[in-house]
Amino acid sequence: MAETRLVTSAHAPDLEVLRGWLERMVAALRFREIIVAVVMLVTKMHALNTELVRQVADLRRKRPRSETLERLACQLSLPFANAGLAGARKPAEQQARAKKKSRRGRHPGRAALPAHLPRIEQFNRVPDAERSCPNCSTEMTTVGFDVTEVLEVIPAQLVVIRRHDETVACPKDDTIVSAAKPAAIVERGKLGTRLIVEAVADKFIEHLPTERQCTRWARAGVDIAPQTLGRNMACGIDLLAPLSREIQRETRAAALLATDATGIPVLDEAVQGGIFTGTMWCWVGDGRWVHFFYARDGNSDSVRAFLGKELRRSVQCDGTSITTFIERAGGTRPGCWSHGRRRLAAAARGGDSLALEGLRIIGRLFAVEKLSKKRGDSPEQRKARRQRCSAPVLARLRAWVTEKRALIPPKTPLGRALGYLHRQWARLTLFLTDGRIELTNNRVERELRRLVCGRKNWLFTSHDINAERSATILTVLGTCIAQRVNPRAYLHQVTKLILDGWPNAELRDLLPDRLAARYPELRLPEPQQLAPAPAIDPLMLALAATVSASTLTVGSDSAKPAALPVATTGTSSAALACAHEG
Repeated sequence: MAETRLVTSAHAPDLEVLRGWLERMVAALRFREIIVAVVMLVTKMHALNTELVRQVADLRRKRPRSETLERLACQLSLPFANAGLAGARKPAEQQARAKKKSRRGRHPGRAALPAHLPRIEQFNRVPDAERSCPNCSTEMTTVGFDVTEVLEVIPAQLVVIRRHDETVACPKDDTIVSAAKPAAIVERGKLGTRLIVEAVADKFIEHLPTERQCTRWARAGVDIAPQTLGRNMACGIDLLAPLSREIQRETRAAALLATDATGIPVLDEAVQGGIFTGTMWCWVGDGRWVHFFYARDGNSDSVRAFLGKELRRSVQCDGTSITTFIERAGGTRPGCWSHGRRRLAAAARGGDSLALEGLRIIGRLFAVEKLSKKRGDSPEQRKARRQRCSAPVLARLRAWVTEKRALIPPKTPLGRALGYLHRQWARLTLFLTDGRIELTNNRVERELRRLVCGRKNWLFTSHDINAERSATILTVLGTCIAQRVNPRAYLHQVTKLILDGWPNAELRDLLPDRLAARYPELRLPEPQQLAPAPAIDPLMLALAATVSASTLTVGSDSAKPAALPVATTGTSSAALACAHEG
């Protein structure tokens, strides 16, 4: 058996060596060794080919990768698996397009412009030469106006403020009193407070690097050195550091935490190459508080530094081993179904049609969550709905994973996906026990996207101190957005209050939610309802379809085309009741 493992390499097979070995084995009538060696070689080459197909598909992809189930089914690398289905669907699609009616008379019309924006009245009057009646030459009078609203913008304008600080003197005893100079972010600096705050907002909200901002002002005829603007922005962020620490305390005190991390390039002359990758942790507490925490090394010590001594927490995260000490301390780590689904999507994208079956089963869990969100369920109601609707889906998925793990090699993309689901199953099913736990950790990943988008523009940060400043401002901005507070307006207001001498004992009153209660104009407007809700709820129809039908049953033949719909006979009554309730 040891000899069969050394026949040739699966990466670069030597056909002459393989042919000579087969001739010797046939001459010796050792057919068992031949079969074992050939099966092992084909299995390794199949796994290697599947991985290469996935890599080629990713390299050739012109659009961002999509994990939508329908697109994954169309991206399978074996076109003959769906050849019959494509031909069968084509007439139905053509008939659907032919029956499509005109939208005339059914379009809701142009949406009204936001009511909270200020209105600037402009009167477009008839010219004097045309105000006389062409028939009798009588001066015509105004009978009305047709009002048209157009959304417009007033461009930013640089101005120089000349402040005259008065000095008064007593004519009798030469007493002199001078007006107190207003506080500024940088004492005796040449950049004003509003300009510095706008620069900070442009960099960390709109991802505009400091150099590009200076280039923009240079086009306006004002030369500002990037180093000067950068130092002023650093001083402006340092003013907000106490607020960031208050947000950290609020985040740490939350009942349910969620976290994830990403890298951030940091300049450091002491390391080889002059740059290293630090770690930026994002923590979300109870969905309202967002805190970014920078650490030079993204190990478990950085997580302990944030959590402090209280480790018996519920922290939702991915399957990383960095946070396993939370479970050893008595806490819990709810898993993320997006991570569990992502590996199946990668396997399907690489050409494995079996992965689509698992994706369709997992899709029902997301359908239940969408329904719960649409109904506005409380945590208790969401827990009850999950026990009623999601538990049967998980039982079916568990059976599917167990069956396929016995058949799929563990080193293949699908095998790795099944292995992840098997290892993380206890964590992935914790959402059934607590309605506050989210199905995925996507919220934290969306918060990290703000840093990632900026990182693609300004490329790196200089030294650890500036990475900590980035964490400070991202904490303030992320919490503002989470609490529906205008982040740019908040930065202006809170900077002004701090410079005016806001007492440190009342620092908590400057947090976004409390400051927005004091200044309601900081609140973001609620999203407008552009069109009335349809009479038939499409989400309910989609949920009913996904729960009551499946592509393949657990014991089905894997050789069938993955996209052919086959009715499921084992669908639970609880799942069907969930689909049709309400």
